[in-house]
Amino acid sequence: QMLRELPPSYDLLLLSAFGQMRKRGKRITDRIYLAQQSRVASMYLVSQKGARNMLRSLPMVSVIDFQMNYAANHLGDKWMEQLPGFHGPRTVDIELYHSEPPMSVQIEPDGRKATWKKDD
Repeated sequence: QMLRELPPSYDLLLLSAFGQMRKRGKRITDRIYLAQQSRVASMYLVSQKGARNMLRSLPMVSVIDFQMNYAANHLGDKWMEQLPGFHGPRTVDIELYHSEPPMSVQIEPDGRKATWKKDD
């Protein structure tokens, strides 16, 4: 059902969660949110268009979930602008969605579900 609710223009659908990073962005359906920000990259679906757009975001500037934010032109990762080789986003039309509820939840090695605090 969730896949049928995705717009045909989607690039990435993040299926996992971490901490309080849930239901962010524009609600598309009860199960899909256009977030333009990764919450954790332990489970995700990439369209063919999304794979091409992620390749256009190369070279890698950080770990994959931050690279997704970079490709989505997420404004919260300003620190990446200071990295050597950073020349600004190469992909400005990437669409990054979250699933709700998540299909998996990332936990810490000691069993805690998250170390992140809920955003204000």
